[in-house]
Amino acid sequence: MPASAREDRRPLLRRIDRLAVASFSVLALLVGIYWVHQVLRGDDYARQAENNRQRSVPINASRGFILDRNGKLLAENEPSFTLLLYRRETRDVEASLRFVSTLLGRPLEELRRRVERLRGGYDFVPVVLDDDLSIAEVGAVEAHALEHPELVVQTTERRVYTQGTVLAHLLGYLGEASPEQLASRAGRVRSGESIGQRGIEAAYQDLLAGTSGLRTFVIDSFGREVAELDRLDPLPGNTLVLNVDLDLQRIADDYFRDKVGSAVALDPRTGEILALVSAPAFDPNVFSRRVTRAEWQTIIGNEDRPMQNRALQNVYSPGSVWKAFVAYAALTNGIPASETAFCPGFATFYGRRFRCHGAHGTVDLPRALQVSCDVWFYNAGRRLGVDALAEAARTFGFGRPTGVDLASEKAGNVPSSAWSQSVRKHPWYPGETISVAIGQGPLLVSALQTARAFSALANEDGALPVPHLFRIGEHVRSGARVAYRPPVTERVPFPPGVRETIVEGLWRVVNQPGGTAYRYRVEGLDACGKTGTVQVVAQKQAKMTHQLPEKLRDHAWFAAFAPRDDAKIVVVVFVENGMHGSSAAAPLAMRLIEAHLRPGSVPVPEPPAAPAPEATPPGGTTTAANGAGAPATRTGA
Repeated sequence: MPASAREDRRPLLRRIDRLAVASFSVLALLVGIYWVHQVLRGDDYARQAENNRQRSVPINASRGFILDRNGKLLAENEPSFTLLLYRRETRDVEASLRFVSTLLGRPLEELRRRVERLRGGYDFVPVVLDDDLSIAEVGAVEAHALEHPELVVQTTERRVYTQGTVLAHLLGYLGEASPEQLASRAGRVRSGESIGQRGIEAAYQDLLAGTSGLRTFVIDSFGREVAELDRLDPLPGNTLVLNVDLDLQRIADDYFRDKVGSAVALDPRTGEILALVSAPAFDPNVFSRRVTRAEWQTIIGNEDRPMQNRALQNVYSPGSVWKAFVAYAALTNGIPASETAFCPGFATFYGRRFRCHGAHGTVDLPRALQVSCDVWFYNAGRRLGVDALAEAARTFGFGRPTGVDLASEKAGNVPSSAWSQSVRKHPWYPGETISVAIGQGPLLVSALQTARAFSALANEDGALPVPHLFRIGEHVRSGARVAYRPPVTERVPFPPGVRETIVEGLWRVVNQPGGTAYRYRVEGLDACGKTGTVQVVAQKQAKMTHQLPEKLRDHAWFAAFAPRDDAKIVVVVFVENGMHGSSAAAPLAMRLIEAHLRPGSVPVPEPPAAPAPEATPPGGTTTAANGAGAPATRTGA
């Protein structure tokens, strides 16, 4: 073989180069895989490895108690048992769910939905399958612990509302956090955890909830606990003291046992809510466990809508209660209190006859308030115009939320010429002002707004306080106390003599013969008030009211404060289809005033037994629950 052939080693070198490139490529790939697994995803894999032999169980924090202003217990906790599913420790989730469904008699579809909610999350995060297990159910699960180590019973607490339905709308209730609530409270709320859904429970969720703890322990191959590795104790929630007076709340709740409506009692000086009742109510204890579909349908199918807080979510025409604020508009726009009108029982404006509930003869402003004469206010409304009435209404806080520390408050509606053009797309007609002047038409207010407005009349400086329920928050561990009183930033400007004139008329309503609430006066209370009756449907004759079906009868209002000088309480009572403010609403208002000013003088009823959802207290329907006030030609006292 020639020497040149033996010396040509280029093919060999090319093969060596290719081999070297392949070797370095494989080495680079291995280094890359090692970097991804050990550096980039190292913590994740370490956590997964630890969870092969460790289990972390959350320790729920005790929710803070809720007390009334006198320290009486309104909401507490009692032991409960929750069933958790650890998906990492089961080979077949579906089989585990079928086992739980058969063992505890739970709907399989509901269990599947609970697992599906966490489908995209870490599989070492437990799924809450059921709560409020009975002792027998706990025993049944524990008896199968070796066969089903993925199922763990956790000891938790269940919320208990000691007064049943009495404070339902005020306190609210707990419910499982929705996906939206979990997203908005990421890191503070776990899937399956219950949080406040309405009322005080929702408004002060972060104060009441506390901070959950965590217990980590070693488990063996059978899912049994071997040793505890770590424990982070929970931090209990704060105890909340409310402004509400439980005795006043019980008195008002008992009065509404067979009625539909609302009642609000305020301290006019501070805005502290002493009582807030909406009837019918619901039992918040039902929501402390899992509510079945049948139970929920029973509640929401009730035509009286027990879940609505009528004190701030329902708005209605105010009727003759409104005359106190029309009087302010008149006195501040050049109509003197001494100006008189003759009332033969009706008046004619723009070719239409408007009735009064009686023939009052010649009346001035204080007398018109005392006997609730429509004719005087018809004339005042015609002269003032709707925009002057609207300006006065807004001065007293109508047409906007009060700022109360409860959610879903409605603003109501104060009509004006601009509102008519914007909303109805046509001009305001002068004839409509006649109805607005006596609290009818598209004018809509809530009981809470009316109570706040009457606070301005009760306060010599015209202060408009912000209604609020929260009084003191006290941390159960540190003992730190946080008091709360919103500052008064709004006041009604009363020119000299204006407030005194209005208060004089309101005092006569209760304390002088002929006053529309005279027969319900209580000697020595020196109360001032105003009755109101609002038509639900137009009628040709006032005497036909009692012949109408109950749901079409007039609504009844009464608003009052006492004593006349240095008022300490404002009360507003609204009874749907109550027919007359004097007979349907005034008795409760006077009872609440007496109970507050003379402690122990009014018997306090015992709280009713907590009803099942289907036993929600009955009552009339709510034809004007969303503010559907029909323009009418009459309003009564």
